[in-house]
Amino acid sequence: MNIMNNQEHLVHARTLRAAIVAGANTWLPRREILLEWLEKFLKRVAVPSYELGNSEAADLAALDRFLRRRAVLVA
Repeated sequence: MNIMNNQEHLVHARTLRAAIVAGANTWLPRREILLEWLEKFLKRVAVPSYELGNSEAADLAALDRFLRRRAVLVA
């Protein structure tokens, strides 16, 4: 079960997006696709009635781990 609420996921996704943009000098495969996915995610999760699925929460957590392994500074 996911313990984060939509607002926390929204903040987390914004933080990841900012880290990707700020880490422009760090090579990331498919940077634009990652940013596009985050933009779409942000639009979905911002809707008050949206219910985040477990797979989306897992995807967000996986992206966080991936960025940290690539040495992209995530606040």
